[in-house]
Amino acid sequence: MRKVFTKSVLMSVIALHFNANATTSGNSLSEIETIVTTANRAEQSHLKLIGNTSVIAKDAIESVNAEHLNQLLSLASGVWLSRGNGQESLLSVRSPVLTGAGSCAEFLTLENNISLRAPGFCNVNQLFDSHFEASDNIEVVKGNNSARYGSNAIHGIINLTNTLYDKPTSASLDIGSDDFYRLNGSISQDYHDVSFGAAATITSDGGFQESSGYQQQKLSVGAKHNLGRWQSMHHFTITNLAQDTAGYLQQGEHAYKDKSLLKINAFPDAYRDSISLRYSMNNMLELEDTRWEITPYLRYNQMEFLMHFLPGTPVEENDQKSLGVQIKRLSNINDRLSLKIGSDIDLTKGSLLQYQTAETESNSAFLRAVLPQGKHYDYSVFGQNYAVFSQLDMTLADNQNAFVAVRYDVTQYKYTNHMASGNLKEDGTACGFGGCRYTRPDDQRTTFNDFSFSLGYSYAIDDNLIIFTKADDSFRAPHTAELYRLQNNQQNIDINSVDANQLEIGMRYMNGDLFAEVNIYHLEKQNAIYQDADRHYLNGLETRHRGIELDLNWQIHPLLKARLNTSYAKHTYENNPQNGATIKGNEIDTSPRLMANMHFDWQVSNSVNTQLEIRHLDGYYLDAQNTQQYAGHTVSNLRTYWEINDAISLSLAILNLFDSRYAERADYAFGNHRYFIGEPRNYSAQLRYQF
Repeated sequence: MRKVFTKSVLMSVIALHFNANATTSGNSLSEIETIVTTANRAEQSHLKLIGNTSVIAKDAIESVNAEHLNQLLSLASGVWLSRGNGQESLLSVRSPVLTGAGSCAEFLTLENNISLRAPGFCNVNQLFDSHFEASDNIEVVKGNNSARYGSNAIHGIINLTNTLYDKPTSASLDIGSDDFYRLNGSISQDYHDVSFGAAATITSDGGFQESSGYQQQKLSVGAKHNLGRWQSMHHFTITNLAQDTAGYLQQGEHAYKDKSLLKINAFPDAYRDSISLRYSMNNMLELEDTRWEITPYLRYNQMEFLMHFLPGTPVEENDQKSLGVQIKRLSNINDRLSLKIGSDIDLTKGSLLQYQTAETESNSAFLRAVLPQGKHYDYSVFGQNYAVFSQLDMTLADNQNAFVAVRYDVTQYKYTNHMASGNLKEDGTACGFGGCRYTRPDDQRTTFNDFSFSLGYSYAIDDNLIIFTKADDSFRAPHTAELYRLQNNQQNIDINSVDANQLEIGMRYMNGDLFAEVNIYHLEKQNAIYQDADRHYLNGLETRHRGIELDLNWQIHPLLKARLNTSYAKHTYENNPQNGATIKGNEIDTSPRLMANMHFDWQVSNSVNTQLEIRHLDGYYLDAQNTQQYAGHTVSNLRTYWEINDAISLSLAILNLFDSRYAERADYAFGNHRYFIGEPRNYSAQLRYQF
């Protein structure tokens, strides 16, 4: 696992019992008063926002120059993008790091306001489809937000945006440890009445562990022009990933502390190949008191990978083809009332094939019998999502604002099985020991109808200080893998949407050289989907998530700035699910209580900037029974940026400055401690030229 950063950064880390909510990463505190769009699906002043949004600004994205998006999302307090090998990851936003078929369905990830994957077809690694290197900013909305975005927006939303036609023409070359090379380039130009821009990223990584590394290429193209009275903005992105994957280090408890073991890769044949394509056309019409936005889009994803983490090591191939449209109308009713109404439509055809190329190698006769060579699943799903939404914003007094938002979603799946139904082999014969592990239901149609709402209120004590409160009722429809990728002879499945409710209270302050925000939240999920001891998908799990978050951004001196982002949270099981273990009251595995960033930024001279980052992750349990633990870690990074002249700049970075031994993520399964390792100290450099 590489952590090659290049160029100076604006980051943060260290401890206290809190975590930040609405931090803008920028050069000065005056830039904190920025405009955000994701939380309300409309532009709004960040200072006056009701709710919690962290903004990672353009200059921070450029200074971090991240190889992996987890290096950027650490700038959003309370967020942990747990890094796997290469470009793989698992996400945590006001939540544990979730795993399993529907884990990605608890979060909504967007690029230019279009979801990276279709509802019901997400993938835990889908953020590697984004062209984050070309982003102008990244907005992270924490907690429930289904009333505005529908399914998946339970724990949080991540939206990466770019306006390629505003970028300067530039080129940069990165060189880092373990044969890491990356070339970035951007260009923008006006042609008559059309503004055009493009950005490309080409990466080659030799990998820190044996038989690992990846090649990745990304291209984004944008254009802006007028069509009569309408303004049109086009965005096109294509990404391609070819990765040799290193699996968990499984050499026993605390194996990550033994430097001689860190390069071991027990799965030299593991790989992941992925290609994604997205196109959207945002059309906006401004009238006197009304604005219309109509955004049609297309989406395509295809992926193939070796499931080295499963016995039998099957191969999965999946693909998705989508088209959709977003429609919004924003109007001012009078000086104190404004109304937003709209509709979202998403149509997706997806397919999945899982097969095993050889007989299962195991000392267990049971595993050899129930995991046969050949196809395990071969199905397609036509998914349809239709939604209508509305939001009324109210000015109750000069210093008081409120809103109410509602949304109604209909999610439909038409499933077609291309194999024999049941838990049979590909040829239709039975497995021993009561049948094969993998089970295929009959063809079917499934519909989910969901309603969500959100209420908010803010009170401005003065021009620099506001307090707010927000209540949300959210949902997420079942994932297609939870409905149709069954195991152990579960022939029929009857699961419903997950319910979630959240209440949060916050305070935001900005004045001169100080920005501060505090948020307290309480989130409960009912009817959550889980797998029982028989690997059957069921509803009925209840969990609770509560925490306090703090952001501080302080210009201590004209040459010295400090930032603290920290959160303290507790995530617990609130019942003992049917056919499950006794876990009520236990902490959910992989949910550190304390996450903290401290960042110091020293302007050494007019042309040299140095930044020290300290990142802390608390210890956490590795199993639902709370019997196994990871101790946590603290890692420091140092970066220096030198502006040689107006055109040329040089960046140097030392990651893991004190050569700490740590795990990017720890896990416990099948009686083994497993670790995605943290790399020893490593180095990188970037040379950038702006034309």
